[in-house]
Amino acid sequence: MNADTVRNALAEAQKQIDSGLIQGIVFADTRNKKIEALGRQRIHPAEKPMTPDSRFDMASTGKVFTAGCCALLIAQGKLDPDKPFVHYLPEYWDHGSDITIRDLAMHVSGFDNSKPYDSADPEVFWRELFSKRPVRPRLQAFEYSCSNMILLGKIAEKISGMDLETLARKLIWEPLGMKRTQWNAPGPGPDEVEHWNPNRPAGEHNDPVCFNCGFPIGSGSCFSTAADMLLFVEDILERKHFPQSYYDLILTCGYDKNGNRRSFGWDMRESRRPRNLSGKTICHTGWTGQTICADPENHFGAVVLSSRTGGHDEAIQGRARIIEKLFTEQP
Repeated sequence: MNADTVRNALAEAQKQIDSGLIQGIVFADTRNKKIEALGRQRIHPAEKPMTPDSRFDMASTGKVFTAGCCALLIAQGKLDPDKPFVHYLPEYWDHGSDITIRDLAMHVSGFDNSKPYDSADPEVFWRELFSKRPVRPRLQAFEYSCSNMILLGKIAEKISGMDLETLARKLIWEPLGMKRTQWNAPGPGPDEVEHWNPNRPAGEHNDPVCFNCGFPIGSGSCFSTAADMLLFVEDILERKHFPQSYYDLILTCGYDKNGNRRSFGWDMRESRRPRNLSGKTICHTGWTGQTICADPENHFGAVVLSSRTGGHDEAIQGRARIIEKLFTEQP
C-alpha cells in the first residue's frame, strides 16, 4: 500500500472541510482498511470531532440493503425478478401493470420521483403510494425514484413476514458481522453524526418521508458506520457469504441507455464512477453525504461517509476525488 494515497485523500478531505463543502468525514478502502476520520461529528450542543466510530444517516445509500434483501430472496427462489410487481403487491391500483421487480430495482419503471405519499399517517402513506401512476412506459428511460424502492421494500416484507429492519439484519447484517447498522432511527448517542440537510438532531432521519412515516421503508435512511459498510463492500468483492446469483445480480448491468447504466439496485453510470475505476464498478450515493463503491475488476472498494454542508452534486464529485486518490498508484 502506497502511503501517499491515504495522505493525498486526507489532504483532499481537509480541503473540502475548509471550503465548507462538508463538516466532517470518515473513509476507508478495501486495500488499506484503516479508517480515517477528519473534521467534526457535530457542533450542537457542543463540538465533537469525527471518529472512526461515528455513525451516519446513510440516506439513499440504504437502498442497497433493500435491493440486497430482494436479491437474496430471488436467490432463495421466493421472488421472481421478471414478474410484474403487482403479482406480489395486488394492493396496487393497476392490477394489469407490466412493471417488473427488476424494473423497480433499476429505476426504469416509469415512476417519477414525486412523493404524494409523504404523510405521518400510515393509511394515507400506503394509499397514496399504491395509487401513484407511472409517467412513462417501463424501460423507456431511467429516472431515479424513491417509490421504486419503497415498493420493493414492501414486497420483501410481505414475502418474508418481517419488517425491513429485521429482514436486513437476518439476511445481510448479521451474516457479515455488521453490528452497528440499523434502519430505525437510534436517537441521540455519543457516535451519532449531526447532518445539515435539513438540520435535524443527530440520530434522527433526515429524509422527510422517512422521518414522517416513522417505520422502515425501502428508500433507505439506514444508520451505519464506515467499518460496517466496509464489511458490506468487501463482501461484494470476495463473494464468500451469499449465493453466487446474488453477486451476479447486483454486479451485472441490466439497463444501458443514453449513458444511464444500472444493475439491480446500483448505479453504474460513468458520470458517477470515480476516475480510473473499471466499467464494472457499482456505486451508490446518499443525500446527506455518502458514497460507497465496489470495482470487481480491480478488486477495489471504498466507503466515504461525510456530513454534507455544501452543494449536492459538488459533494458527490468531492467524494469521488477522495476515492480516486485512494485508488491511484495502488497495486
